[in-house]
Amino acid sequence: MLYTDGMKTFLIDPDTRTIIQEDFDGQPNSLYSLFNSLLVDSHAILNDHMVYSGNEAFEREEVPFFLGEKLLFGKALVTGYEGLEDLDATITSNDLKALLQFEIPEFYEKTLALLPKNFSFEEHFDLQIEDTSETVTPEWVLYVFNMADTDTKAYFLDHLKETVEQGKHVADYLKKMGEQAIKSMR
Repeated sequence: MLYTDGMKTFLIDPDTRTIIQEDFDGQPNSLYSLFNSLLVDSHAILNDHMVYSGNEAFEREEVPFFLGEKLLFGKALVTGYEGLEDLDATITSNDLKALLQFEIPEFYEKTLALLPKNFSFEEHFDLQIEDTSETVTPEWVLYVFNMADTDTKAYFLDHLKETVEQGKHVADYLKKMGEQAIKSMR
């Protein structure tokens, strides 16, 4: 147990590939302790739930996994959520398990190995295509290129490696590749 007399939550541990029902007291210090980090991300990716994860988990090379289409690193805590308040989780363990994917596609593994450890997946950027603007995240770009053919993936990875080796800003490269992806879809 994390804490006693708290709200019902689920702790996802990608190291052991388990989901454990936990009682959680809802205190910020408890989150900091759980993730061994003062920086905690919150993700509203499940209806009526909040998913918390350590902001520095990628930098510390913690195990990646998917919750739905969201790429997370290290442990994650799922709570119920309404308004601005954490509540008991109402999702079932089986429903949560159905949303988890611990196997990471090869393209993601190769991409993650190339990214600088201080890379932020929370960055957003606007893609300008003709007269429209789309706001996307690095995750969206990776998702799109993961579906590409082998040659396109190789091109992406080769140029990402070049970008990193030359010390260029990775987000600028991802923005450029995102624009190319949108153009190819039209």
